[in-house]
Amino acid sequence: MRPRFVPFILLALFFVMPGMFGWSSLAISEELPAHPPSGETITLKIDGWTCASCEKDVHAALMSVSGVQSAEVSYPSGGAIVMVETGQVNPEQLVQALSGASNAFDTYKASVIPNGSLSIEKKEGSGFGDFWSSLFN
Repeated sequence: MRPRFVPFILLALFFVMPGMFGWSSLAISEELPAHPPSGETITLKIDGWTCASCEKDVHAALMSVSGVQSAEVSYPSGGAIVMVETGQVNPEQLVQALSGASNAFDTYKASVIPNGSLSIEKKEGSGFGDFWSSLFN
């Protein structure tokens, strides 16, 4: 191969590689519901979890309570924001569900905190941008 073609090949790979590995900066559009879910919000502070993989156990325990519409669980934030049907779920039911989800390694303890005091941010970004910026941090 001739050396003068090497820069062109590298440039072509730079533009082709992001699409091959899903590093594209194009975000997948999500359809928003026509109307927000009706109900009330209960915010929980959760102690006793040891790693981010506990999120799935906590989420499953919260969703198992009858009347729970959705639950956003975040290990880094240390809690969960739960959307429930109005008048159908007592916050104590959620606390009991989490204590029942405890296992030999983790003992979940939840407490109700004021709504708005816990922020769960969804990080949206390009995989390629995250990869590229991580090289220089």
